[in-house]
Order: sequence, then C-alpha cells, then structure tokens
Amino acid sequence: MLASLLAATQNVEYDTVTGNVVPYLGYGEVFLFALIGFAITFIGIIILIGVVWLCGYIVNRLGNRKGKEAETPAPAISVAEDGIREEVRVAIVAAIAAYYVSENSSCEFKVKRIRKI
Repeated sequence: MLASLLAATQNVEYDTVTGNVVPYLGYGEVFLFALIGFAITFIGIIILIGVVWLCGYIVNRLGNRKGKEAETPAPAISVAEDGIREEVRVAIVAAIAAYYVSENSSCEFKVKRIRKI
C-alpha cells in the first residue's frame, strides 16, 4: 500500500512487459548514489591494499627469522693457499675500506666485522 502511495505521488511509468513501476530518479538522487558507489569502491581498494601490505609484512618478518637461523659462518681462508697470513689480509681489507671512506666513494665494499677464528 505504501509503495502505491509513493508511486502515485512521484512521476512514474509502468513497464509494458511486466507491469512493474519504473521510478525516475532526479539529479540529486543519481548524484548521491554515484557518491556512495565511489566511496564503497575506494574503501574496498584501501582494504585490499592493507591486506596485501599486511601479507608482505608477515612474509618479510618470517623470512628474516628463518634467514638468521640458517646463517652459517663463512669458512676461514687458509694460510697455505698463497702464503699470506690472515692478519695481513685483514690489514689490506681495512686499508682499502679506509681509502674508499676518505674518497667519499659510493662503493658498497664495507668491513662489517673482524673476528679471530
């Protein structure tokens, strides 16, 4: 009954095939529906971006944990290979690193640690 009252007050037509009421929407209603559709779409995209970012974050965290556990120490360089002692090699590496630091070079060569094996 309420639908028939609303149909009587609005400018409506009836579908010739089914006989259903076909309401006509004004410009304000069309604009409102478009804004609601845009808002729902952008909220969905933001949620998808968040889910993908969260999955990547979780994978990186799990990968870093496994990488630290699987890290093995580098094998020691034997002195018998070419007759140079390990202390001399460390001094050469440190000198090269100091040279590159003084030149402000963008070389990726860095001495991270020196330890006795």
